[in-house]
Amino acid sequence: MKNMANVIGDVAHALVTLFKGLVVVSIFAGIVFTVPASFKGFAGLSEFVGLFLNGGLAGLLTLLLLASWMK
Repeated sequence: MKNMANVIGDVAHALVTLFKGLVVVSIFAGIVFTVPASFKGFAGLSEFVGLFLNGGLAGLLTLLLLASWMK
């Protein structure tokens, strides 16, 4: 049971790290580069994450896989 709590903690940590990184990248991209009007920083980030979450189980597994690569 302790091992499962460690796994859940590691996954949560990876997701938080992923979201923090995406926020930083979206803010810097909006400042440094000329981006299309459809890219609006946090709105673009929420749409990006929404693609994974609306993808059902496959989208969630893909998001978790990307989060695990962040370590």
